[in-house]
Amino acid sequence: MKILKASTCRWPPLFRMTAFLAILVLLASGAGCFAGEIRSGLTLQVKPNSIWFEDAARPTRWQQLRKTGNSAAASYEEELRDAWQFINQLTVKILSYEAEKNQVNVKIESDAGRMLGTTWWLDADTLVQ
Repeated sequence: MKILKASTCRWPPLFRMTAFLAILVLLASGAGCFAGEIRSGLTLQVKPNSIWFEDAARPTRWQQLRKTGNSAAASYEEELRDAWQFINQLTVKILSYEAEKNQVNVKIESDAGRMLGTTWWLDADTLVQ
């Protein structure tokens, strides 16, 4: 009877570790991606603490500042009077999707008190599957 060692893999340990890390990176990079197509009429969830805009023009400026990676986006958020931040994850119905701007126009469907049925503009990255 032949006794096998715990590790019977013939690949060198460095190759196994590299392959494992590569798979891990691929899985992690796809974890935040939206798997389905965004289309009108779809009901989805919005991440908690997302920035919600009443005006269609505001999200574009906010997205530009956020991409720069400096504190300009944070100061812009404080200046805004027509932007909101909801602390809970809310259910919304997609009214329209602008892929070139990565923005969605939504209507609140979940119980949000007086905000139920109101329409907003969001960055499409705030949607949850």
